[in-house]
Amino acid sequence: MEAGWIRLLAGALLWVVASAAGAVDCATIQAKYHCPADGRYPLHLSFDDGPALQTMDVLDVLQRERVPATFFILAEKIDCDAILQQCRQKAPSAATDGSQCLEFQQCQTRRQILARAKQEGHMIGSHSYSHLHYSTVEPDLMALHLRDARRLTMPYFTTNPPLFRLPYGDGWFNRKKDGHVMQALQELGFLHVDWQLSAFDWDENNQHDDKILENVLTQVCSRKTGGVVLFHDGVDNQMHEGRLFTTEHIGEWIPAMRCVVDFKPLEYFVKGFRKW
Repeated sequence: MEAGWIRLLAGALLWVVASAAGAVDCATIQAKYHCPADGRYPLHLSFDDGPALQTMDVLDVLQRERVPATFFILAEKIDCDAILQQCRQKAPSAATDGSQCLEFQQCQTRRQILARAKQEGHMIGSHSYSHLHYSTVEPDLMALHLRDARRLTMPYFTTNPPLFRLPYGDGWFNRKKDGHVMQALQELGFLHVDWQLSAFDWDENNQHDDKILENVLTQVCSRKTGGVVLFHDGVDNQMHEGRLFTTEHIGEWIPAMRCVVDFKPLEYFVKGFRKW
C-alpha cells in the first residue's frame, strides 16, 4: 500500500515539474509583440480544409485547453458513397461493402472525427464540395457543388442557418464584382463566415520555428483587436493527411496565445445564427 502511494506521489511531482518547465513566459511574449500586459483581445479559432486524420490531434488539444473552434469541411472528404463507387470501378471483383477499399475506410474515419467535433461542442460549417475558386466556376457546376456540400454536411451542421466559408474567400472578398456567388449561398440558406486574421499556415515558408504563432500575435497586437483567425487542419488536395505542421504544434501555440488573447465562441463575432 505504501509503495503504491509513493508511486502516485512521485508521478504527481513529476507532472508538477514538467508543467513548470513547460510554463509560458507571458511577460516575454507580451514584450516581444508589444502587447498590453493588462488586457486580452477576443479570438476565435477556425480550421479549414478538413476533416483529416490529424484533426483528431487538434480535437485532443482543444479538449485539453477548453477552447471552442469552428471547422469548415470539404464535402468531398466525407462523400463515402462516391469514394466507394470509385473503388468499385477500379476493382469490380472487390467486396461491395467497402471492406477492401482503403479509401472508403479512411472516409468512414473522417466522418467519425467530424462526429466527434460536433459532439464536443465545436461549430461545423461547409467549405463547399471542392476547394475551387467559385467565382470562376460555371454557375451550374457551382450550384451542384453547393447543393452536394449542403446534403453531405447536413448531419454534422451545428447551426441554423448552416455556416459556410468560401475557399480562398473567393466570392466573398470580390462580392461586389462577382455577386452571383454570395447570391447562390443565400438562396441555399447558408450564412457566410469570413476571417479577420490569418495564421498563413498553408505557406511552407511559415512552417518552421514559431513563425505561425508570430503571424497571429503580430496581427493581433499591431491591430489592437481580435477576431476570427484562419488555420488549417486539412490540406485541400490531400484526402486523409492534414496540415501537419499546424496539427503538431497547435498545442504549443494555444498556451502562448493565451498570454494575449481570450478565446471566445464563434457567436461572439458572428451573429444571425442559433446553435442546434
